[in-house]
Amino acid sequence: MESKVMKKLLIFGTMNMAAFMFAQNSENDTISPRSKTIDEVVITGNFNPKASIKTSTSISTLKSADIINSAPRTTAEIFRTIPGIRAESSGGEGNSNITVRGVPVSAGGSRYLLIQEDGLPVMQFGDIAFGTQDQFTRFDSFISRVEALRGGSASVFASNSPAGIINFITKTGEKEGGSITQQIGLNYKNFRTDIDYGTPLGKDFYLGIGGFYRGGDGPRKTGYTSNNGGQFRLSLLKKFDKGSVRIYGKYLDDRTAAYMPMPIAVSGSDSNPDYSSLSSFNILTGALQSSNFRNDVTFGGNGQILRSDIRDGMHSVSKAVGLEFNYDLGANWKVDAKARYAANDGQFLAPFPAAVGSKAEILESVAGYGSAVYAGTNTAVDSNAKYMKTVLFNTTLNNMNNFFSDVNLSKKWDKVKMNAGIYNSSQNINLSWNWNTYLMEVSDNNARLVDIVSGTGTKITDNGLLHYGVPEWGGVNRNYDTKYSVIAPHAQVEINPIQNLTLDLGARYDLGKVSGSFAGTKNTMRAIDVNQNGTFETPELAVAVVDGTVPVDYKYDIFGYSFGANYALNSRNAVFARVSQGGSASADRILFAGYNYTNNDDPSLDAVKVNKLNQIEVGYKLRGSNYFLNTTFFQARTIEANYEATTQLRTENKYESFGVELDGFYKVNKNFDIKAGLTYTDAEIKNAIDKTIIGNMPRRTPKVMYSFNPNVNIEKLSFGFFAVGSTKAFSQDSNKLIMPGYIVVNPYISYQLLKNLTLNVNANNVFNALAITEAEEGTLQGTNGIIRARTLTGRTFGASVKFDF
Repeated sequence: MESKVMKKLLIFGTMNMAAFMFAQNSENDTISPRSKTIDEVVITGNFNPKASIKTSTSISTLKSADIINSAPRTTAEIFRTIPGIRAESSGGEGNSNITVRGVPVSAGGSRYLLIQEDGLPVMQFGDIAFGTQDQFTRFDSFISRVEALRGGSASVFASNSPAGIINFITKTGEKEGGSITQQIGLNYKNFRTDIDYGTPLGKDFYLGIGGFYRGGDGPRKTGYTSNNGGQFRLSLLKKFDKGSVRIYGKYLDDRTAAYMPMPIAVSGSDSNPDYSSLSSFNILTGALQSSNFRNDVTFGGNGQILRSDIRDGMHSVSKAVGLEFNYDLGANWKVDAKARYAANDGQFLAPFPAAVGSKAEILESVAGYGSAVYAGTNTAVDSNAKYMKTVLFNTTLNNMNNFFSDVNLSKKWDKVKMNAGIYNSSQNINLSWNWNTYLMEVSDNNARLVDIVSGTGTKITDNGLLHYGVPEWGGVNRNYDTKYSVIAPHAQVEINPIQNLTLDLGARYDLGKVSGSFAGTKNTMRAIDVNQNGTFETPELAVAVVDGTVPVDYKYDIFGYSFGANYALNSRNAVFARVSQGGSASADRILFAGYNYTNNDDPSLDAVKVNKLNQIEVGYKLRGSNYFLNTTFFQARTIEANYEATTQLRTENKYESFGVELDGFYKVNKNFDIKAGLTYTDAEIKNAIDKTIIGNMPRRTPKVMYSFNPNVNIEKLSFGFFAVGSTKAFSQDSNKLIMPGYIVVNPYISYQLLKNLTLNVNANNVFNALAITEAEEGTLQGTNGIIRARTLTGRTFGASVKFDF
C-alpha cells in the first residue's frame, strides 16, 4: 500500500515541478502592471493581512457570485467546493459533519474546525450535540466573502479549532448601494428574498443592513412547510484619522427540517453493496417527517409537561451584538479589539429510525402484541409494508448563550512584526433531551403512525407512541446545565531575516474551566398522566423521568504552537512549510461516559479533556497573470475521546494520516476559466479501546475528494457547472460495509437582462447521484437488507432574479 501511495505523491510532485519549470521559463520574474499575478489579500489566520503567496498557510476565498452559482441548498453545502474541506451536508440547514483534510469525523458536528463571523466564533465548540454551530449560521447577501483556512496556523488564532477556520466576513456599508434577490424553487417549494444595502450617513460614517426571509418545504418532502424564518443584520462603521469603530448586530429566527438517517435497501456484500430506494421511500427525495406526525407530548427534565410542534424542526434563535475597534497608537503600535455577545436558544426535533423492518420484525415484536392498526382508525396495517420504531429527537436548547472577546496589541519594526493578545470566552450548554419512541410505517408520502392492540383489546400504544422515553437505549432523557469559560493568551511573531523569506511563530495557551451539572445518568420509570386526560394509557404506566444529577467542576489547558516558513523563489513561485500542535476541548460529548467530573487529578478524566492534533505541512504556490496553483503535502496525528448517545459507546482513539491537497485556477481566455481542487488522504487508526479496528481506515474517510468548476463568460451570459465528488469510504471503523463513491453535478446559467438586473437558473445534483455520506450500520451481516443512511438530496432546480441599485 505504501509504495502505491508514494507513487501517487511522486506523480503530484512531478506535476508541480513541471508547473514550476514552466513558470520559470515562460515569463520574466518581474511582473508588469498589465500582467499582475492572480492573488488575494487574506485576513483569516493572519495577524498581518497580506497576499496569500506571502503566507505559509492554505487558504481559499469564496465570493458571493461563486457561492450562488454552486447552488447550495444549505449553508454547509457551500463548504463542499473548498479544497480540503469535507462537509457531510446531508442533515439539512444544520447538524452537518465538517472536517479538514487528514482529520477524522468521529462524531456529529465539527470538533476540529470552527465557523467564524467577522473573526469571532459562532459557538465555542463545533460539535455540541443538537446545537452545532451551523444551526446558528446562515449565508445571505450581506456576506462579502467567505475565507477558509486549513491547517495548523489555526491552532494559534482560535480556540478549539486546530484544523481550520471558516470565516464569514460581512459587509460594512462602505460600498454605496445594494441589491434585492428573489429566489424560488422550480421543482420544490422554496421562496426566499435577500436584501443588502450600504450608504454613508455622514463623513466617514457608514450604515449597512441586510438579511433574508424564506418559506417553503425544502428539498425533501416533509408534508408541510418545514422552512420558515429569516435573518436580519445591521452594521454601523465610523472611521477616524487613526482607526475605526464598528458596531454590528444579527437577529436570526429560522425553522428548518432536520434530516436523520433514512431507510435504504441494500443487497450484495459489504465489499460490493447495491443500494436502492425502498418501494415506499425514495431516499433522494423522501423524509421521515410527516403531516400525520406533528405533535409530541413528553415529561420534561424539569418535571413539566412539554408540548412540541414537530414541524418546528431545527428552530434556531440568535440575537447577537458585536463591537470592533482598531487604533493606531503611533510609532508602529496598533491596538485591535473584537467582542460579541449572542443569546442563543431554540429546539431540535427530528425523527430517527431506531429499527426498520417488516411487520413481524417491528410491530409483532412489541410485548403483548395482538394486532396493529393505523393510529386513529380501526384499519388493519398492510402486512407487506415496512415499519419503523422511531425515536423522536426532541431536544430543547434552553440557553446556548456565549460571549467572545479578542484584544490584540501589535508592533512593526523593520524586519519584525509582533502581535500579542488575549482571548476570553464563555459558552453555556444548557439543554434538555426529551425523547419519546413511536411506531410508524415507512413511507415518503406522509407516513402514518401505528397503534398496537393486545389480544384482549387493550391499546398498548397511544396514537403511535410506544414509550415515554427510549428504554431500548437505557433511557437517554437528559438535562445539561454547564458553562465553559476560556482565557487564552496568544502571541505571534513574523520575521523577514532576508529578502523573500518570511518566518512566523505563534503560540497559544488555553486555560479552560468547566462548571455546572448534568442529570439523566439513569431514567427512573414512574406512572404519570402525561396527556392529562385523567386516565393512564399503557405508555403512561412507565414514563422515563430524569434522575441522577452529576456535578461538573474541572479545569483543562491546551498549549498550541505553530511555526511556518515561506520563501518566495520569485514573484510567481513560493515554497512553504509548517509544523503545528493544537487541541480541541471535549465539551458535552464526554459527559455521561462515567468519569469523575470534579476531580482534576483523575488520570482517566485528564486523558479525555482535550483532543490533540499535531500537523506537518509542506507546500508550493504558483501564481501567474491567468492562473494559480497551491499544493500542500500534509501529515496529521489526532488523539481524541468521544461518547455516542445512540450506541452508548465510549471511544479513545489515535489516528494518523498523510496526503496532498491541490487547489488551482486557470483562465484560458477572457471567455473561459476553470477552478479545481483535489485532496488525497491515506489515514489509519493507530490505537483504540476496540483493538479490532486498529490499522483500519477511519470511518467515512474517502481516499480522494475533488471538485471542479468550468465557467464560460460571453458578454452578458455566464454558464458552467460545479462538480463535487468523492471515492468510496467505509461506513464504520470496522471497515466492512462500503459507501460507494459519487459525483454531484450542479450546473448554472446566468444572464444579465439589464445593467442592474440578472437572472440565474441552477440545479443541484442534476443527475440524481446517490451520494451516501453516513450509515448507522457497519456491516450487512445480521441485517434484513435495510440499513439507515443519510444521502445528499436528489435533483432540485432553482431560479433567482437579482436587482442591483
